Amino acid sequence: MKHDRLSHVLLLISGILLLLNGGFAFEKSTPMFVVSSFLIIFGIIVTTFALKLFFNGKNTSESNTFQDS
Repeated sequence: MKHDRLSHVLLLISGILLLLNGGFAFEKSTPMFVVSSFLIIFGIIVTTFALKLFFNGKNTSESNTFQDS
């Protein structure tokens, strides 16, 4: 289960980096606006997905420990 938690944390970090990259890539030209918008959208999706996996995995591991005892 530690591998899953590490994967979720790395996914969360990559989502945050996508958000930051999209925020810093804003320029007035249309192509860069489109690219930065895609980066921000994908960053939001990846971050929410990672948070959902991280918290669902944490709840599942807690329920498994209670079942074992």
